[in-house]
Amino acid sequence: MPVSSRPRHPRRRPDGDGRGGNMPAVAHLVAEDGQIVGGIARRDDEYALVLGGRVIASTDSAGMAIAMLRHARATLSADDTRLAIRIAPALETPATQEADDAGMTLEAYLAALEAERVERADERGGPGLQ
Repeated sequence: MPVSSRPRHPRRRPDGDGRGGNMPAVAHLVAEDGQIVGGIARRDDEYALVLGGRVIASTDSAGMAIAMLRHARATLSADDTRLAIRIAPALETPATQEADDAGMTLEAYLAALEAERVERADERGGPGLQ
């Protein structure tokens, strides 16, 4: 196929309609005015962090998904914008189970995940929002 006739954008996934219908939201990052800034969506067996309509990262761990959303909130709240997190039971329940399996409460498990993230950022020499 000649270079000029190739599509410039990759095809959409065959199971998607391009409107996010195949990725139900299980958590939202919400501004004070009620606007949804981002969230966590379920895609197949993964949780995807979505910000500005784009998938930023994904994980198969519900606890890690909540930790990523909390970090996004802390990063995006650096100015005077206050953001809240709303988590559906479809995400909280498996995250709580992961914490139980690790012998921790959910809050302790999330704190451990955040400490691990900060440690990795320090090792890379990157910004470790603390």
